[in-house]
Amino acid sequence: MVLGIYGSGGSGREAREVADLLGTWEEIVFIDDMAETGMYKGLKRMPFEVFNQTYDKDIAEVIIAVGEPEYRISLYDRVEKKGYRFANVIHPNAWISPSATIGRGIIAKSGVLISSDAKIEDNVGFEAYAVVGHDCVVRKGCQISTNVAMGGGSEIGAGCYIGMNVAIKEKVKIGSNSVVGMGSAVQREIPENVIAMGNPARPMKHKDESKVFG
Repeated sequence: MVLGIYGSGGSGREAREVADLLGTWEEIVFIDDMAETGMYKGLKRMPFEVFNQTYDKDIAEVIIAVGEPEYRISLYDRVEKKGYRFANVIHPNAWISPSATIGRGIIAKSGVLISSDAKIEDNVGFEAYAVVGHDCVVRKGCQISTNVAMGGGSEIGAGCYIGMNVAIKEKVKIGSNSVVGMGSAVQREIPENVIAMGNPARPMKHKDESKVFG
């Protein structure tokens, strides 16, 4: 089986290292539509159209390894339309409760903890040491940064970006497509399509652009 890692930036290189540890795939390939085609870090690198022509969907699966939720979602949709399966790349040091439910296309790096009866939808990336409490929900296309801590029963809407060291109080909801700045403490509901930060976190402005990173 071939693993296509969509993205050859920092997130993609980290996902490759986790995939190497797992030893599940006979071949690993970087997919990148913007970078030079050829060998990169000892692996083949190619645009998705070339990957699609080279590797049949019956022998290949894909993971989306970019930090920008807008790109995570659009690339996932592109790959899905071509009929490829999505891999889960879970570090051996991550722990996922047997009662938790996880979707397709999940990346979980070292030290991630997903607790009892949590629900993780498709295409979510967890950086190292993120903690998802019991009965939490993380909707599709989110990027969860290092040391994020979700209290039990909290929920993160689709397409959110949660910055480093964010603490989310139990049973609090963050609306879809919002950004929570690093170090924030989310103590009450955050609406959709805003940038929030602080302690307590509060909306600072409407998220006019879909991208998190400039």
